[in-house]
Amino acid sequence: MSVDDVAQTDAPCSQDESTKKRAVLAGCFFTFVYCIGLTLTIPFAQARRDELGCDALCVGTYSSLQSTLRLAGAVVIGRLSDRVGRRPMLWVGILGNLASMGIAAALPTIPGMFLSLVPSALLDQIYSVLRALFTDFFPGKGGAAEAARTDSIGRLGMALGFAMMLGSGLGGRVAGSFAQAQAIGGVFVLLSLPLIGLLPSPTSTQATSSPSSGGSESLWKLMALPVLKKPGARLLVGLRISMSLAFWLFYAVWTPSLKGRFDFGPAQHGQFMAFIGLVHALAQGVIAKPLICKCAGDGKQSDPTILLCACLCSLALCRVPALLTTDIRVVYLTYFFMVVALGTVNILISSAAAMLAGGSSETGGLYGVLEACEAAAGMAGPAMGGMLARAETSLGVRHLVLVVVVALYSVNMVAVALRYKRWVLTAADADVGSEKKSD
Repeated sequence: MSVDDVAQTDAPCSQDESTKKRAVLAGCFFTFVYCIGLTLTIPFAQARRDELGCDALCVGTYSSLQSTLRLAGAVVIGRLSDRVGRRPMLWVGILGNLASMGIAAALPTIPGMFLSLVPSALLDQIYSVLRALFTDFFPGKGGAAEAARTDSIGRLGMALGFAMMLGSGLGGRVAGSFAQAQAIGGVFVLLSLPLIGLLPSPTSTQATSSPSSGGSESLWKLMALPVLKKPGARLLVGLRISMSLAFWLFYAVWTPSLKGRFDFGPAQHGQFMAFIGLVHALAQGVIAKPLICKCAGDGKQSDPTILLCACLCSLALCRVPALLTTDIRVVYLTYFFMVVALGTVNILISSAAAMLAGGSSETGGLYGVLEACEAAAGMAGPAMGGMLARAETSLGVRHLVLVVVVALYSVNMVAVALRYKRWVLTAADADVGSEKKSD
């Protein structure tokens, strides 16, 4: 009998602590190795586009296609992870990235660059699948359950941050071209394949313990997510869309401003991304947890409304000096606070999504929808940012993009302050009460 069979026959009891720790350690180690392989090419990305003759229109089309494919893949893979299982979808993501690497190596042309995007953008939803897997190990609501879930997701983000820091920092040193960096990255991706086998299966009730009946289930029923009918879930979707849109609007003026103010080249970009990776790791693994735990009493469900509003305020206000300063030290300082705030918000949204899904077979699907929201914003955001930047010149309005970005975050703060506690926290408590009555 396999481990998965044991998971299906066991009663939905709490997992022993050693298995939970092994799951978190194995998942973080897998993420670290896998993401190093993906980030080694970061220092050569722009040089590769220049070498292939990919102009601004080409880059914009590429970004839009990537977002479109991610939009489709995130929902499907997330929902399939609920029904088929988490680990099979991890395999699918790795195989998709290996296929993309093979196509890019065989076709070093612009059509090859676009074709190589398809498998990875569609199938690689590994981070959201792993978050759903960790949620399976730490279900439930209340202070203790939230603290454990927050800690596990934070450690996963820390592994991702350190991998980003190491991969982007070493890419330019260990390889001399994009092709060499991708070849080395492929080795790391291959090394991550057997690490999936180290992940234990949770014994809590989940999708793998409730397979569809004989494959007769329609595609519509498979993809349906009743949790999206809850106002709290729709609030999270709105937050994710508007925050991602604000990011892409700001990105349209941010990268050119770095070149204009500080003459950023590949080395400077690599150093800056390594710094972002380090802060991301510290935020997810060290800083966010005590901040979130302070919102909870002894065993009580936390109310992170004030913390969420403070983080959204930081994301809005810190962008102003980051974009306007001519001192690179101010840029690094403001981005430190922004990355910490963003990491905290991401953990809170992930935990809230897990509470609303109630540890049911919809967790992966809801995570997939949230990922799809980011992709949807990525489809429209760059073009909207470019149009707003052009409007600054034609209308004579300075920093129009910055004003719109701050306004978006302000709307988010108002929505969180007025509705987060009622629609997310109170609704989650009501679900717990109804579950106890049905038992």
